[in-house]
Amino acid sequence: MTKRLKVSQRPIGRAELFVWLGLLIAGALAVSWLYPRAFPLRPREWQLTRAEAVRLVEERIRQLGDPVAEPYTTVSLYGDPELELSLLRRGGVAPPELSRGVLLWRVSVYESGGRVGQWRYRAEVALDGELVSLLRGTPDDYRSDAVPDAGAARARAGELLQELGLELAGFGEPTVRRVDLGRYVYTYVRYAATGARLGGFEHGVEVRFAGDQLEGFYTWRQDRGAAADESALRSVTLVRTLQLLVVFLFLPPLLLLFVRRYHEGVVGVARAAQVGLGVIVSCLVVLLLAARPMAEAVSMGNLTRAQMTWVWVAWMLVIYVPALGVLAFASCALGEARAHGLWRRRLAPFAAFCERDWTSSTVAASSLRGTASGVLLAAAVLGSALLLRELGATPLLVASLGPWWESAALPGVALLAVVFAYALAWVCFGLLFLLPPLAESLGIWLGGAVAAGVTAITFLPPLLSAPVIASVPVWFLVACATVVLFVRYDLLVAFLASLVSRVVLEALPLLTARDASLELQGWTAVLASAAPLLVGARWLGSTRVYRYQHDDVPPHVRRIAERERQRVELETARRIQSSILPMVPKRVLDFELASIYLPASEVGGDFYDVRELPDGRLALAIGDVAGHGVSSGLVMSMARAALLVQTRFDPEVEGVVHALNRVVCEAGPRLLTTLCYVVLDPRTRRARFACAGHVWPYRVSRSGEVGALESTAYPLGVRAQLDLDVREHDLHAGDALVLSSDGLVEARRIGGEEPFGYERLEESLRRHAAGGGGGEALLRGLLGDVELFLGAGRRVELESVGRDDDLTVLVVTVP
Repeated sequence: MTKRLKVSQRPIGRAELFVWLGLLIAGALAVSWLYPRAFPLRPREWQLTRAEAVRLVEERIRQLGDPVAEPYTTVSLYGDPELELSLLRRGGVAPPELSRGVLLWRVSVYESGGRVGQWRYRAEVALDGELVSLLRGTPDDYRSDAVPDAGAARARAGELLQELGLELAGFGEPTVRRVDLGRYVYTYVRYAATGARLGGFEHGVEVRFAGDQLEGFYTWRQDRGAAADESALRSVTLVRTLQLLVVFLFLPPLLLLFVRRYHEGVVGVARAAQVGLGVIVSCLVVLLLAARPMAEAVSMGNLTRAQMTWVWVAWMLVIYVPALGVLAFASCALGEARAHGLWRRRLAPFAAFCERDWTSSTVAASSLRGTASGVLLAAAVLGSALLLRELGATPLLVASLGPWWESAALPGVALLAVVFAYALAWVCFGLLFLLPPLAESLGIWLGGAVAAGVTAITFLPPLLSAPVIASVPVWFLVACATVVLFVRYDLLVAFLASLVSRVVLEALPLLTARDASLELQGWTAVLASAAPLLVGARWLGSTRVYRYQHDDVPPHVRRIAERERQRVELETARRIQSSILPMVPKRVLDFELASIYLPASEVGGDFYDVRELPDGRLALAIGDVAGHGVSSGLVMSMARAALLVQTRFDPEVEGVVHALNRVVCEAGPRLLTTLCYVVLDPRTRRARFACAGHVWPYRVSRSGEVGALESTAYPLGVRAQLDLDVREHDLHAGDALVLSSDGLVEARRIGGEEPFGYERLEESLRRHAAGGGGGEALLRGLLGDVELFLGAGRRVELESVGRDDDLTVLVVTVP
């Protein structure tokens, strides 16, 4: 069914260009119009940066006590979804002292070595610079019997609030209450606001004393409908927690599938490694910028606040960040390897994007479509929030922010890094890995709906509301829109749409801030998310199209393929060599023959030949090219071919040896070859022979007498002119002539260095010749002794034993 879908890969036309530009502008205008209406409690006077909040708190804590000598300070942008929900359910119109508490800076100052939760000072500062709370922590060892009287407590409390710039005209008469803890008494002076009130909602400020020590003030609120709000907010918190941890649900089966497919040689890792590394690096950027606020709400045992930060960072680095990166990596590898046909064509712009080839119309067109779609999706989410409000649900701004970026040192950079990591993981898992098989089995629309449903409830949602269930359709529709963009266009369009929409939604508080540096951070995130469009805009009209070719063979598969190619070549060479070497008959000219040839590798360097000459004599040859393998096998083939030709024209010992010497010399240096060549006359039983560096042949009589037939000369290939020592020897009826290569005498015992040697060879020939049975029995007995020697008394098969050299033996019995 997917084969009938059309995928746009051509350069974008002028008409379509103007349509997409128009949609981009319309989406931006819609976002700016919808944002204040969708979130009436948005921060309207954000003019205090993180660093300025710290400086303000450092100045004000002097009014409570001495500053900390070596402070460990954490700063986080604290959102109060409970307050936002309460105010929104009362119409969303609230006095400034309440609305500013929805989103504020929380600054905690710890002493060196201070444990988690045991801050020395804690303050909350509104985004417009107003101090919302300032408290000094009570030490564990604090003791005090003093209790200020009510009048003194009211007076000191009023002085503190006036010093901090808090106007008391809007509050009623303070009330005093006490809580006896045994070690000391807490005294609270509470001021209730008397201005405009919301139904069932009271608020004010409260000053706290520990003993007679003034510990600061904080804002208090009392909401009669808070129980229902708490129940709705618990589900919001649960959803955010589960969607951060859901990666561990998908990772094990995905990783097992990847490992299996990787070892099968089906998937590659080049592009997937880029994707996984991109996710991990983005998460590392967030950790670098926001480690302290990320760990602020985490506690474990008696760890100090600094130690807890390092433990949290270690957990993220060792467990969560690699898990998210591996999820994206495995999804990309499996999805790209499995994509075919039109699915593969949808990967071309994304492949060009990963390869940083942004100067083609392929990337430029997808960047425009993806960026415009992202802005439209952001507008759609804001419109959905407005619609949910009309339907009775309550979209929450502070619950939809994050995770983690809002408290970072550079919030715009951290925002981009967080969204980039999750958007990349989501498109790789949901679109590249999950969607194609679902579409092929269920059809494109039902499969797309299933993929959208799975990813919508598991990855970070674009909007959270109370109750949570009301925002689930928004998640699903946004995921469906991304699926449609992938199906209609390509993966890069879907990725950029997901990235840009989330960045725009999250950056809106920064973009509307009153501080230039905060606004710059917001624009940094938005423009960086649109970087592919900004860089590739000039190539929108280009005719150059990126040609995608999926050639991502795993390295181990390349090695296996290379080894298989070499194995096939060696096997072919072995078969060719086997066809070159003669099939030695049992009898020639009444001479009984027995032979064995065992190469040390697929291609051996030994060669032999038995040839009946035209004049009725028998020519025997055995040679050994230095080494073994392909090069030795080639020289062996050349030498035997030369032997074949030479014996037809001049089979005499001198002519044959000199001819083969010329062939080896011309083959190149370091290819030395030994040769033993024998001509037997059956009428006279005379052997004429010569050995060029080869193992001497042995004459073995029926009685067991063994003698070497000596002949000495340089191996073939050493000198162009060879001084040859040609010898003659008379044989008797029943004598055996044994010719072998040095692989026999140099065969080494398994696990040792001792060779079989000439003495054992002669002893074996002597013993088995005396037993009778002819050349076949002699050869079998000799090989049996070699097998016993190699196995140290335990017989092993020569074919199964690794040897350093080829082994060849030729036995000729005189009639």
